[in-house]
Amino acid sequence: MIDRAAKFGQTAELAPQISTLFKRCWTAFQERRRRARLRAILYGLADRDLKDMGVAWSEIEYLALHGTDVRVDPRRCATAGAARDEERRGAL
Repeated sequence: MIDRAAKFGQTAELAPQISTLFKRCWTAFQERRRRARLRAILYGLADRDLKDMGVAWSEIEYLALHGTDVRVDPRRCATAGAARDEERRGAL
């Protein structure tokens, strides 16, 4: 009976470690999916759209692996471009 209690105690001690491991794996999985979506979006753009963002075809893999910023993120391209145009109009 005492042996079962000791095993339960050991299992209870492992629960937070297992939870942390699961969270790290889930976060890594989500990050990998995010990079895959970004890669698919960038490969789906026309040459002209990539040039407008200042991205070459050879840079797509690098951007997907190492991240992007607002100026090359295709989801924010339209809003960033509109904001930039608005700033230019205000400066004139």
